[in-house]
Amino acid sequence: MKYQTATGTIDEIEILQNAILRVTVDNFSQRKSRETLIDEHKKLDNLCDSKKYVVHNINKQENLTLNIQLRISISNLQVDNVPTERFLLCRVISRFVKIYALLALVEDPEGNVERLALYNWTKIPKQGQSNTKSIDQSFLPIGTLLVINNISYKFATGNITIIRSDNPDDVILIDHNNKLFDDDKVVKWSTNEKKVEIKNADYFRRLGNDYFTSNNYITAINNYSNGIKLEPKNVTLFTNRAEAYLPAYRKGKALCGLNRYKEATNILQNLYQRMKGNTSIKQITKHAVMLSYENENGKYDYLRIIDEFHERSKIKKDSKGNDVWIYEEGPRLDHANFLHENIKIDLIEGKGRGWIAKCDIPEHTLLMVSKALIVVFTNEVLGTIISKTSNDETSQIHVHPCAEELATRIAQKIFAEPYYCPEVYRLYDGLNLSTNERIEIITNNIVSFTIIANALKHNVFGLVYSEFLKTTLTGVGLWTLPSYFNHACIDENVNQFFLGDLLFLRTNRPISKGEELIINYRDASFCYEERSSYLKSINIDCQCRICKLERSESQEIKLRMTQLLKTYDESIKPKLLKSHNVDLSLIKELEDVITELRSLRKEHSDLGFNTIELISTLAYTYRESENNRKALSILKELLQSTRDLN
Repeated sequence: MKYQTATGTIDEIEILQNAILRVTVDNFSQRKSRETLIDEHKKLDNLCDSKKYVVHNINKQENLTLNIQLRISISNLQVDNVPTERFLLCRVISRFVKIYALLALVEDPEGNVERLALYNWTKIPKQGQSNTKSIDQSFLPIGTLLVINNISYKFATGNITIIRSDNPDDVILIDHNNKLFDDDKVVKWSTNEKKVEIKNADYFRRLGNDYFTSNNYITAINNYSNGIKLEPKNVTLFTNRAEAYLPAYRKGKALCGLNRYKEATNILQNLYQRMKGNTSIKQITKHAVMLSYENENGKYDYLRIIDEFHERSKIKKDSKGNDVWIYEEGPRLDHANFLHENIKIDLIEGKGRGWIAKCDIPEHTLLMVSKALIVVFTNEVLGTIISKTSNDETSQIHVHPCAEELATRIAQKIFAEPYYCPEVYRLYDGLNLSTNERIEIITNNIVSFTIIANALKHNVFGLVYSEFLKTTLTGVGLWTLPSYFNHACIDENVNQFFLGDLLFLRTNRPISKGEELIINYRDASFCYEERSSYLKSINIDCQCRICKLERSESQEIKLRMTQLLKTYDESIKPKLLKSHNVDLSLIKELEDVITELRSLRKEHSDLGFNTIELISTLAYTYRESENNRKALSILKELLQSTRDLN
């Protein structure tokens, strides 16, 4: 099933397939051994679809004649490069499982192994249809020889590669007695002969390191232990195993990830007392103490965090020319969540749930610091940084892939860590699920893409960094607690500020007891049509002062405002900002536009949001013409009017 979001269409089942692959497959890019791939594939058995389907007929050809010169081996496949007029000769070495596609492992005559995904082989049966079967060991069983035309080689998700076939007619089953195999000089299956593979201590060390890097600590320990059996005095293997085997160390790190900072600090401090000299434990203990302090007191070293953000935002070009992080996690910052004790979620009349003040709260009070559950940056999906200054059309094109990747990662997180189900599934999603239905889904840790997609539609945040940070990074993310703040285009009493994947929320004026705490999702600098279209897509009928005014204004006034703003955007602004010598007639024209815009709302002078940018441009122009006194006067007026607007 496909879901329409505010930014594009997302296919439910393929997202779930990608999430399952990420959970069951170690996501490191090195080519893996046959044994490793088989072990990973076995993990899919418990997650596959066992329902019965109408399955496409298998294309069998006993006396197939092939031009062996057109055969391509797995080792010669290149990602996103379709081998035109070439075919893959392969042998099935695992059972097929159905998730979205039919997935199995295949090997070529040289012994190279890769995942195979067959698409469009099954259909949901009609009521009463009898010619159905499930995908089990009997479907293209182990040992089946296949010729596959028109294949593509893709990254299914992350670094997980897959051979993809979209047309069942391109898959041909051939007989083992085909004359092609009579002459070993033509096709010889190398895996028919026994290979003696030397598995020394260094082999197990490298294999253990691969599993350790992908957070599969148990398998890493097993491999280090196998190496120690061969070399009992190998200090490196003992050190690596100790690093992977310290349960308290892992538990301390995990508790930090669950925001249980005080427990983590206690465990790690006790561990460090017993293992003094271990720099890793010392470092994470110190970090856990900092997290606990941030979480309890809402005190953050902002200058340090800003420096950390800039350092971890650094990118480099990979071999394909893509923008990749120098640091593996990029600008995902390891700092604690914080929630002010004097705010709570409550029911708001006409709105549903929202944040309210439990008592009077002063201006500039930090209410919340929230680390994203998941955040996706544009370069991670598109291979390049998409600047927030890009035009609207370009931005819309690039948001959809990020939204799809965000949905995949959230599904993956819930698969791997089911305790996140309540955090996601209790968000507003616009679905008419009963309380019992929702409780059942949460209790059984069901990965429901219907809920995930709709929760994202209504709660996703676009990453917009403050200009003073001087960054072009963009992306999307899900911050669960901030999602409960309701919207107003103006008169919001809470400001939001992003640093990396951290969202800081602070009051911008004194708050009274019982008052709702409000942010804006689209402020009044956006035109009414754009704001209202977006808000309607997430089921918000905004009743703020500016929306009510703009709905009540006559068509004649709306048309004239549009004409004036178009004149500014297309004629005045480009000339003023590009010209080195300021044309005084343009200044006069800009002042006339501002004056007329104000006159059109003379009875609502406190709602003149559409003049803010124009006045800023006017001040800039006077400064460029070296009339600093006039520029300063305009800026003071703008500052005062902005305060009045809010």
